[in-house]
Amino acid sequence: MPNVCKDEIVRLIRRLTLVLALLAAFALGSGAAALAGEETLTFFSKPIAVEGHGVVQRTELVESPNVDGYVVGMSADVVDNTGRVQGDEDIMLHHIVVAKIGTPDLTCTGLLAERFYAEGEERTKMALPEGYGYPNRASDGWGMLYMLMNHRGERLTGRVRYTVRYVTERTHIPVKPVWLDIRNCGSSEFDVPGTGKKGSTFTKTWDYTIPEGGALVAGGGHLHGGGIRLELRNATCGTTPFTSLPTWGGSEPKPILHESGPRKMSSFASAAGIPVSAGDRLQLAAVYDNARPHVRAMGIMLLYLTPAATPGCRPTPDLTLDLGQPGLPPPFTMPLPRAPRGPLYRDIQETWVGDRRYGHERISIRAKTAFTWRFVGRETHDVTLASGPVGFSSPALRRGTFRYRFTRAGTYRLYCSLHPTRMTQVITARGR
Repeated sequence: MPNVCKDEIVRLIRRLTLVLALLAAFALGSGAAALAGEETLTFFSKPIAVEGHGVVQRTELVESPNVDGYVVGMSADVVDNTGRVQGDEDIMLHHIVVAKIGTPDLTCTGLLAERFYAEGEERTKMALPEGYGYPNRASDGWGMLYMLMNHRGERLTGRVRYTVRYVTERTHIPVKPVWLDIRNCGSSEFDVPGTGKKGSTFTKTWDYTIPEGGALVAGGGHLHGGGIRLELRNATCGTTPFTSLPTWGGSEPKPILHESGPRKMSSFASAAGIPVSAGDRLQLAAVYDNARPHVRAMGIMLLYLTPAATPGCRPTPDLTLDLGQPGLPPPFTMPLPRAPRGPLYRDIQETWVGDRRYGHERISIRAKTAFTWRFVGRETHDVTLASGPVGFSSPALRRGTFRYRFTRAGTYRLYCSLHPTRMTQVITARGR
């Protein structure tokens, strides 16, 4: 699951407003008029070109079923123009989010895009219990936010292929998506400092008071590299009804462009569901390893609520778990994809960030210096720690500044996470 930027979705809503009449005039589903009972529908995004060793993050309007029904399952992958599934060594599906445009999101006030499906490197599929479904009308429009990463040196083109299990003939119990995010309503990212001893942890939490009661019948989590567990807590009842655990393993695509996330996150399904009451304070807790820095970390859990008036704290029923093989994250140090070049600049306090380069790539400053990056290019870039004494990162910017005080002495290896093999930098903070 992803960095879900509210500004991106707002732009997507504006686009939908302009083309809604056009969308209504065309059949966007695959043979949707002939649907009966449950069907498996396959849709595609537009072709997406990703430069060699590049990263693309965008939003677009996408196809959806054009008859009333219920979504009971979803999954996604990336394919080339022949329909071949792209492996992580080609175009990696880093994450996608699909939202229903124009429908208010439950947990992000003011966002007119209901986030109902997401998938990251852990490749979690949406699979609701029998008899439950996410209601969808023929007139509903969908939007997709995606992030793709190309591990090849040459430019590749792919399309996101998403499969929808869809029911039209039978009435299902409707569910409502509940998106819990450590940093909701904006960038989902946060940084783990990594300044603790071996075995130490870093926990970041987010609280949400749920406005209606019922049962949570399915859900799963999303963590990044260094993640240990993601807990769903009911602070009102003093319980932890579900914990999503990561499974690690698999080969690391080369070149290494980011710290890889889990290959699987445990999920649950239950026809009875985890009981919640209106006014319960739900708390999401993301627990990370703190012996090493982990930047642009996330903690997201997508749950599906069937609303009902069910006051009071009640026991959690047995849950059907898709557990995987949980374990602790492997030790990892991110290498710089390219060695910084150019002369060494001493005791400067700022540099510029232009199109595909940092103004000064090799810098030496005194510890405690507050250093500034000025963004002046036409493209979006960022400053991201690869390795160093403390984890930190900047927002993705096209204009403006980012300032960071180097409170700890040491060598900070930095890169742009959107152009990792083109933009690198080393800043040495000298102690006494």
